[in-house]
Amino acid sequence: MPESVRTTAIERHALSPWVTLVSRTLTREGEPPQVYHSLSQADYVSILAVGPDGRIPLVRQYRPAVERITLELPGGLLDSHETPAAVAARELREEAGFDVEEEPTLLGRLKPDTGRLENHYWCYFARAKRLEGWHAERHVERVIWSQAELRNAIADGSFDHALHIALVGLAVMRGYLEWQTPC
Repeated sequence: MPESVRTTAIERHALSPWVTLVSRTLTREGEPPQVYHSLSQADYVSILAVGPDGRIPLVRQYRPAVERITLELPGGLLDSHETPAAVAARELREEAGFDVEEEPTLLGRLKPDTGRLENHYWCYFARAKRLEGWHAERHVERVIWSQAELRNAIADGSFDHALHIALVGLAVMRGYLEWQTPC
């Protein structure tokens, strides 16, 4: 049963060029107004690419939010002047040294956290090839894993980026990856 909720005020406080705190005052019939907070930021874009040998390029980098080095799919933030597919292809080139063979395939546009985040997560898949003469970005290390290595890292928790695991799941569901697990 849908409840009657009304937004009576919205305030925005820029915390940085990348994040804005949004305060919404909501009223429900018979209740006093309540303030809810969310974060407004650019959409995320990630790409799961498979090379000619079936292996997957990943990136390793230090993430201050979790204070450790993480293993992730290539990706970045959506700028207003680029399409999500262009961001996916660019980030794959810049971070992992691979180029898409054709336009990346959109697997889904997800909501990362409906309780706290206002942005979207664009999930792409592409067949790709290594770039000749590519040099890694500063502070980003390319790692190339087999599908089995990625599957095992998800299973043992060493690949633990929830949104990226969701992208892998979409690729498996749509038949872009084979996900055979031993019985």
